[in-house]
Amino acid sequence: MITSDGSMWDFLVVLLFIFMASLLMGWLAGRILDVRRGRVRSLAAGIAGFFGGAVLLLVQIQGNVELDIETDPFGTLQLVIGWVVYALIVSLVVSLIIDAMLRPRRGRRRRRPLAALRIRIAVTRRLLQITRAARHNGLIGRRLASRAELVSPETAHGVRETIEEAGGMLVKFGQIASTRDDLLPATFIDELSQLRTSVPGLPPEVVRAVVESELRMPIDEIFSEFDDRPLAAASIGVTHRATLLDGRRVIVKVQRPGIEQSVDIDGRVLIWAARKVERRSDQARRMGAVRIAQELVAGIRDELDFTREASNNALMRAARADDVGVAFPEIYRDLTTQRILVMDEVVGEPVSDVPAVNATGVPRPELADHLLNSFLAQILSDGVYHADPHPGNVLIDREGTLWFIDFGSVGMIDPITLEGLQQMAIGFTMRDPSILARAVRRIAGHDGESLDISSLEFDIGVVLTNVQGGGFDPAAITKIIRVLNRHGVGAPPALTLLARAILTLDGTLRSVDPSFRMGPAAQARMGKIVQDSEINPRDQLARELVRALPALRSMPQLSEDLALQARSGRFTMRVDRFEGPDGNRMEHWINRVLFTVIGVIGLLGSGLLLIAAGMEGNDTVANPMRIIGFGGLFLAAAMMMRVVAQILAGRDDDNPF
Repeated sequence: MITSDGSMWDFLVVLLFIFMASLLMGWLAGRILDVRRGRVRSLAAGIAGFFGGAVLLLVQIQGNVELDIETDPFGTLQLVIGWVVYALIVSLVVSLIIDAMLRPRRGRRRRRPLAALRIRIAVTRRLLQITRAARHNGLIGRRLASRAELVSPETAHGVRETIEEAGGMLVKFGQIASTRDDLLPATFIDELSQLRTSVPGLPPEVVRAVVESELRMPIDEIFSEFDDRPLAAASIGVTHRATLLDGRRVIVKVQRPGIEQSVDIDGRVLIWAARKVERRSDQARRMGAVRIAQELVAGIRDELDFTREASNNALMRAARADDVGVAFPEIYRDLTTQRILVMDEVVGEPVSDVPAVNATGVPRPELADHLLNSFLAQILSDGVYHADPHPGNVLIDREGTLWFIDFGSVGMIDPITLEGLQQMAIGFTMRDPSILARAVRRIAGHDGESLDISSLEFDIGVVLTNVQGGGFDPAAITKIIRVLNRHGVGAPPALTLLARAILTLDGTLRSVDPSFRMGPAAQARMGKIVQDSEINPRDQLARELVRALPALRSMPQLSEDLALQARSGRFTMRVDRFEGPDGNRMEHWINRVLFTVIGVIGLLGSGLLLIAAGMEGNDTVANPMRIIGFGGLFLAAAMMMRVVAQILAGRDDDNPF
């Protein structure tokens, strides 16, 4: 027991010295190995090095030499150097063990400690809640080694019940996943499509406070009327009816307070669970459970920014202003922020409402034609389309006008993909697998360069023979995605999102007109849409000539230069097999091998030098040999362990939540 103030201060000074020395040892180990790690790992390695170096030094002193520290200053220096060397070597070894067990941390985002601690506590609490629900529904403890067990109806049913019991944003994730039949098996789609959420509205004072905070003015100065009763309530936000000061009727969507944290926490849990499932199941790994989870989380996060929805609405309204029988309500961008959205009120009902559709007096085939024409034009002409056209997002008014609403999920097609889709439309219209294969390879981007075009043409020809009525079947793009997967090429996200949107639209068209078949109807319209977009063979040829014009203009000069070099005997040709990434990879491995060889030579040389120092009876000669030997031993060991650390750091990182 410490009784005196001096003893207490001495004890605190010793603790502080151990802490600072350990922190320094851990930092030096990380710098020597050139691997990024957290403070806790560095401190653990440093503490192990501090005490491990002391133990090794004591063993050496007792087993080999007896030093009189008071009369031999050089012996004291030798002990200090020996301890530093031993401590660093132990720190390096412990660092490698920690990295081998926990994986090195590479490029992790730095957070404030308290904020990171709060997030970890919240994630852990949420994870325990979900774990209890999973155990209650029989998911915990089950081995999912085979495909049959993973995709069985029992497993899918247990997942749905667990999501419903846990609640929160997991329900929203599940509802989105239920539309991804391009990624999930049918058993999961059937179960997740039954997810229902019963979310209460927000208290009126909370809604008004959010609106006033976002728009920075009293609500009475914005709206002449504001209905406190929610029109609808969802996981992300609630909607209310209101009237602007000029009399226009609008809908106000208000984001729930704290929804960002809820999405962040449940998203981390979802990705963590997907990683666990992938580790336990080969089938989940092949299915890409982590990728699916990341796509779901990214989609929800995009929907949290209402200004993005307003921008999507403005693009589509400008591009589709002349569509027959289809309209888009205006979103008021000056009254829209990240957390609230104000848009024109559409007085209508979902197209799945049979009495509402019948009351318009417009023939159902005509309504389906209008909807399909607008959607195909959005894809093939504009490159901006409504990516979630389910019946609830397509309303019909009393005059029979179809209104697209909810622009949170909008597909953006880049120029290269848009051109590829237009070529696909020509290929489907002409039923030419060669055109289709080259269009698909163009959409696949860099990965498409490795595709065997002949084999791809054959597989796409099989798809053409299987699509409905020989036309553009809604499942055609999904089948093409499966063809790409069979060829070892992952489909770009733009194509998978489009496949989901087309399948969703097919269900909506059947709600409008049960006898409507999208495949044959789409093929009859695609040719005209592409032609109206000025994508015909003559324009395509002119465009390609313009692109090739710089190269064509330089060809005569290039040919003349080559001929002059050949005539003068200065023409040479060199092929560099290791250029670009291959060369960098080869140089990297050569450096590793050289590092290892030099380290082994240094290790052997240092060991021999230490043995010679032990056999030398003259301390004047032996002590410098020991110092050089210890230094060489440390450098050689550090070089070898650096190679091991870099190999460990090169492994796939789970990027844990």
